[in-house]
Amino acid sequence: MDRHILHSDLNGFYAAVSCLDRPDLQEVPVAVGGNPEKRHGIILAKNEIAKGYGVITGEALWQARDKCPDLVMLPPDYPKYTEYSRQVRKIYYRYTPFVEPFGLDEAWLDVTGSTHQFGSGMDIAETLRQTIKEEVGLTVSIGVSFNKIFAKFGSDYKKPDAVTIITRDNYKDLVWNSPASSLLYVGRATKKKLFRYGIETIGELAQ
Repeated sequence: MDRHILHSDLNGFYAAVSCLDRPDLQEVPVAVGGNPEKRHGIILAKNEIAKGYGVITGEALWQARDKCPDLVMLPPDYPKYTEYSRQVRKIYYRYTPFVEPFGLDEAWLDVTGSTHQFGSGMDIAETLRQTIKEEVGLTVSIGVSFNKIFAKFGSDYKKPDAVTIITRDNYKDLVWNSPASSLLYVGRATKKKLFRYGIETIGELAQ
């Protein structure tokens, strides 16, 4: 029997939490990062509006400002992020005791033993998505699959506020043509090594 694994990823978590009690920031590009006065540091998170300007996580503040001059920069507030992460995890535990956090904003959930009570993995994912939005005010993207790697891929596949299911029937259609760098732990160095072997896609790596 296949397991039912979810990977839940809170969308633009730091930026989303920072904007929750700031109605004035709901319709403007926002990022969380280093010191905006000294123009140093990197982007830790951005909202969807900033993402639309091409702002990316990990780039320098000055690079982000060049792309988006009206970008509102906020300092990180880790106690606040920790509190909201705790609230979301309490919701996860309503559906399974098997929760594996991956940073403050991501977690895997094994809901295999919960399906008889709460419905399929897809049903549980949709319930989580709606519940987190209603009770906490944050959006989440969730991947549903039969293993952790594909569940993680699914949460990245469609954002924000979405659920993607990857099954034994559709995984090659959804996953195989994607770049190998879409896989968990395949960073720039590994991508270059794979490229030297002529491997550019996940399908080529699998073969």
